[in-house]
Amino acid sequence: MNIAYLKQIYDYRNLIITLAAKEIKIKYKSAALGWLWSILNPLLMMLIFSVIFTFIIRIEIPRFPIFLLAALLPWFFLSLSLTSTTTSIVDNASLIKKVSFPHEIIPISVVTANLFNFMISLVLLLVFFLFLRIYPSLYSLYLPLVVLLQFVFVLGICLICCALHTMFRDVKYAIELILLIWFYATPIFYPLSFVPEKMRFFFYFNPLTLFVGIYRDILLYQRPPVLWQLAGVGLLSVIFLYLGLFIFFRYKKFFVDIT
Repeated sequence: MNIAYLKQIYDYRNLIITLAAKEIKIKYKSAALGWLWSILNPLLMMLIFSVIFTFIIRIEIPRFPIFLLAALLPWFFLSLSLTSTTTSIVDNASLIKKVSFPHEIIPISVVTANLFNFMISLVLLLVFFLFLRIYPSLYSLYLPLVVLLQFVFVLGICLICCALHTMFRDVKYAIELILLIWFYATPIFYPLSFVPEKMRFFFYFNPLTLFVGIYRDILLYQRPPVLWQLAGVGLLSVIFLYLGLFIFFRYKKFFVDIT
């Protein structure tokens, strides 16, 4: 894997966008409202969580609906991307056998499609803030950087899982279990301060813990992200992307024969 390999993938950027757009259209193809569901889904989720955790279940965490959504939306981006990309090469076996192009394009386009939905959700969350008279601070300017870093991180994880599942078909079942454990090991419904101090250190080995903390700092607490956390997710994102491309590049020569 070298610069020429990365340039080859970049040269297919228009195909990535085309396949990502196709992915979005297919997802809502049979729905009467079509792609508008990509807006309605997060909007309805925000309204439901606000009603439930404001009027029905009261939790002693200030502005809990926002606290929850600031972590839940990034989690959905990861989990939906992972479940949809893991089987993407196997699902598109006929395409990779008929057309010659870098196979990485398929999982990259799927993650890009999920990124589009994630960005819509974040925009709606900011609008939701305005409705609650919570105005974004200047620290919201960090948001594009954090989204980009999470995209890179998610893409790396997805490339690894996609390549491994194409070689070993049990991987998708393992991922379902891993996601379940990962969800509860990430401070989404609870703050990290609720974790016993002697165990808190281990939670920082979870990259999603760092991402969730940064999103909450920017969106909820309106303060700059902790520098070491931002540097940490940046480093982890680059490492996982490199590992993802390396593993995918190593196994992709077998894909046509085994799919």
